Amino acid sequence: MAEPLVCVFSLDHRHAPVEMREKLAFPQAEQAAAVSTAAALPGAGEAVLISTCNRVELYLAGRPDRAAALRVLAERSGLRIEQLAKHGVWHEGRACVRQLFRVIASLESLVVGEYQIVNQVKTAYERGTTGALLNPLFQRALHVAGAVRSETAIGSHKLSLASIAVDLAKQIHGELSTARLLVIGAGEIADLAVTHLIAAGVRELSLVNRTQERALALIGTRPARVYPWEQLREALTAHDIVIASTSAPQAVVSVADAKAALRGRRTPLMLIDLAVPRDIEAAVGELEDIYLYNVDHLDSVVAANQGLRHEEVAAASAMVDVQVAEYVTAQDQGRNAVLAQVAAHLGEVIAAEEARILAKLPGLDRQELRYSLDRLGNKLLHPVLRYLREHGDDPQ
Repeated sequence: MAEPLVCVFSLDHRHAPVEMREKLAFPQAEQAAAVSTAAALPGAGEAVLISTCNRVELYLAGRPDRAAALRVLAERSGLRIEQLAKHGVWHEGRACVRQLFRVIASLESLVVGEYQIVNQVKTAYERGTTGALLNPLFQRALHVAGAVRSETAIGSHKLSLASIAVDLAKQIHGELSTARLLVIGAGEIADLAVTHLIAAGVRELSLVNRTQERALALIGTRPARVYPWEQLREALTAHDIVIASTSAPQAVVSVADAKAALRGRRTPLMLIDLAVPRDIEAAVGELEDIYLYNVDHLDSVVAANQGLRHEEVAAASAMVDVQVAEYVTAQDQGRNAVLAQVAAHLGEVIAAEEARILAKLPGLDRQELRYSLDRLGNKLLHPVLRYLREHGDDPQ
C-alpha cells in the first residue's frame, strides 16, 4: 500500500526545552510569510505551520529536501539547522498522518485532553497553503478531533494549561481562598485562568493587560480588579501568586520589576509563566523570595492528572490508530501517487514562475504574488484532480 506523500517536522515540549521553543515560536504576523516560503520549496507546493506554546510543526506535501525545510525555520529563529535536527523529529507518510491525528486529539499535548489545540490546528490549516494532499488530511484531522471528543471521555475533565497552573498554585501555596492572585494578559489562557481561579475559591483576583479595555471585557461581571499596565510593579507587589500569559514577543516582567515588587512586600512571590516566548525573564527565578515556574515545570501536576485518565487516553489512542488506517487506505487505491505527481508538478511550475516574475519585477509584493499564482493554480488543478479521483480504477 502506497503511503500518503506528506511529511512533518515536529519540535515539541518532549524534545526541546522552552529556551529553544520560544526562539522558534512564530507570531501570527510572521506565519503567512513562513508558510509561503515553505510551500515554494521544490517538491512541496503545500504547507501548514502549527505554532503553539508547546510545539512548532511544519507540514509539507511531497518529499521536499529536509535541510531546505529546516532552513525556513532556522532563518526566522536564529537557531542552527543542526540544533533543529537534533531536537526535532521528522514523520513521513503514515507516520505523518498519525502525528497530526494525535496532535489534534490532544494526545501529544503537555496537558492530554486539553481542548484549545483543535482551534489552534484549525486556524493553522486556514492560514496554510493547501491543495490535493494537505486539504483532505487536515479535513480528516478535524473530523478525528470531533470523533475522539464525542466517542471517548478524554475531554471530560475540561483540563487546560490554565487549569494545570491553578493546580500547581494549590500544590505549592495551599488554600487559595486566602491568597491574592494576579493574572497578566487577557487572551484565551488568561480567560481560562480567571475562570479556574474563581472556581477554586479565590476571593482577591486582579488582572493587568496592555489594553485595559480588553482586560475589562474579559473580567465582565466577574469579581476582579483591573490594573492599568503602568501599575504592573504595584500589582506585583500587592499579590502572592502571579499567572502570566501574554502574546508579547519578549518578557514583560523584568528583573528590575521583580526587585521593585520585593521591596514592597515581606512574603515570597510565586510566579507561573505560561507564555512562549516567556513573559518573565529567566533571571527573575534567581532572586531570593521569588519562586518562578514556566511551562516546563508543570510535569508533576500534569502527570498526576494524566494518571487519572489512563483508560481514556488508551481508548483515544486506539481510535486514532483506526482512523489513520482508514485514511491511508482511502487515500491509496492506486491514485495517490498520480495525484501527488500532478500537484507537485504544478507547484514547481508556480514556484518557477514566481521566481521569474520577481527577478524582472523585484518591487512586487511577494506574498500577494504567491497568493494570486496559487489561486490560479488551484483553479487549473481542480478539474484535473477531480477527473483523476473519479477515474481511479483506470490504469491509464
